[in-house]
Amino acid sequence: MNLINVLKRKKVERLPIWIMRQAGRYLPEFRKLKKKSKGFINMIYTPKIASDITLQPIRRFGFDAAIIFSDILIIPDSLGQDLTYEEGKGPVLKEMTIDQMIKNFSIDKNNKKLSLVYKAIKETKKRINRNTSLIGFVGAPLTVSFFMFDNKKEKKYFKILTFFKRNKKKASQLFKLLEKATAEHAIGQINAGAQIIQIFDTWANTAKKKDLKNFSIEPIKRICSLIKKRKPNTPIIVFPRNVGARYTEYIYKHIDCISVGEDITNKEIKKIQQKKIIQGNLPPKVLLDGGKKLESEAKKVLNRFSGKPFIFNLSHGIMPKTPIKNVKRLVEIIRNYKNEV
Repeated sequence: MNLINVLKRKKVERLPIWIMRQAGRYLPEFRKLKKKSKGFINMIYTPKIASDITLQPIRRFGFDAAIIFSDILIIPDSLGQDLTYEEGKGPVLKEMTIDQMIKNFSIDKNNKKLSLVYKAIKETKKRINRNTSLIGFVGAPLTVSFFMFDNKKEKKYFKILTFFKRNKKKASQLFKLLEKATAEHAIGQINAGAQIIQIFDTWANTAKKKDLKNFSIEPIKRICSLIKKRKPNTPIIVFPRNVGARYTEYIYKHIDCISVGEDITNKEIKKIQQKKIIQGNLPPKVLLDGGKKLESEAKKVLNRFSGKPFIFNLSHGIMPKTPIKNVKRLVEIIRNYKNEV
């Protein structure tokens, strides 16, 4: 249980490694299974398939953690904004106005769609090696809300954020709903067997100055407080992607680990390491390219964070065309590294 031990600041024999999007398109076994399946939605909502996919990278690489195969958009889907999958676009949510969302969304702890995710976690828990941690995850309200209003996949996230700022009361109502639903889903995953929760705020860097605090930092803190109130011993990792000099603002009593990008400075690293665990931060492009640069950059990351509890990961998800051999080599590099804490 290397990863959990690091999160609880216990001494470990080897540095833990897992990578975001480790169960995905770069794996030939994933592509093979996908061809047999009835689409992406069916894959995330069929417990046996979701469990099989979750375990694929564990069998191949022996990562220290498996992360359940699911999607951050199952929260709006469970609330009443139907999720479909369009080729070339990916997951797409039904078009709804903010008024429709506030009026019609309801949180059901026994939601049939979410229960399928919990079944997948239970199935995975039965099959996973006891030394491999199982991660559940949720999306932060800011990132999830962008997808809720971006049905045409235009990525006009600044425009959506401006809409929230001009409609503060309605945005606040929507975010409160999302915060509660997100916390409930995290707790549901923990009850099913997830040992760690990661919160993804992939588009946090869209929000600047006060907006980052109001729409990313504070909602995430409230979610973490809700989770910890009922599950105080479950570690929480927060991933606010590319927030530059503001990673330290996510230091909070109910957040155990901050997953950082390559944009973090040494000053911020020292400040975070005084109170929290750091996860990160090899650029996915470096892993894609491989070769000598992979060796040197991986060792730079290791040396940069050495001496303190640390989880090796990427600064974002693995790229679909990443060669298997590069991932194998990365794992070898990490396994051969001695982290003196």
